[in-house]
Amino acid sequence: AELEESARAIARELERTKRRVNALEYILIPRLKAALKFIEMRLDEMERENFSRLKRIKAMLEAGA
Repeated sequence: AELEESARAIARELERTKRRVNALEYILIPRLKAALKFIEMRLDEMERENFSRLKRIKAMLEAGA
């Protein structure tokens, strides 16, 4: 009986662990990847905006000088 209860406890822990792994694999990790992709895209966009802004400023300075 003790061995049987021990096996049941291990099975319950395995099921709990499996649920946590699935939550990480199918929910948390994809969300984090999407957030990372969004941040990278936004930073790239900001970098392009700054580059074009600097080009315009440089052109204005050269035209004024």
